[in-house]
Amino acid sequence: MEALVNAVSEFLAAIFARFGYVGRARRRAHIREDLALLDDIRKSDAYGAQSQTAVYLHDHINREVAHYSGIELKHKRKIPWGTVILSIPIGLIFAFWTYKIVDDGFSWLSLFPGTAAAFFLIGGFGVLLTGDDSEQQEDQDEASS
Repeated sequence: MEALVNAVSEFLAAIFARFGYVGRARRRAHIREDLALLDDIRKSDAYGAQSQTAVYLHDHINREVAHYSGIELKHKRKIPWGTVILSIPIGLIFAFWTYKIVDDGFSWLSLFPGTAAAFFLIGGFGVLLTGDDSEQQEDQDEASS
C-alpha cells in the first residue's frame, strides 16, 4: 500500500512540477550546483575559464535562469501549415500524373508535370523543415532601429 501511495504522489508531483506549481526551490538548487561546478571548472588546470565545457555550462545556466525568470531568449519558429498542407498534396498529384505518363515509356510531356511536382514538393518540404523567419527578421529590424 505504501508503494502505491508513493507512486501516486510522485506522479502528481511530476504533473504539478511540469505546470510550475512545485519544484522551484529544487530548480534554484540545481542552478546553485551548476554555478559551483562552473567555478570548479574555471579554477581547474585541465579545463580553464575559456574551455568549451565552461562556455557550454555558462550558456546552460543563462538559459535556465532566463527560462525560470520568464525571459524568452529565442523565438520558436513558426511553420506556415497552410503552405505545407497545400503544396505537398499538389506536388504529390503532379508526381502521380508524371508517373502515369511515363508508365508506358518516357514521354517528353512528362517533364511539365514532373517539374511542377519537383517545385511543389521541394518548396513544401523546405518550408516544413526551415519554417518562417519573417517574424525574427522583423524583430531584428525593430531592435536595430
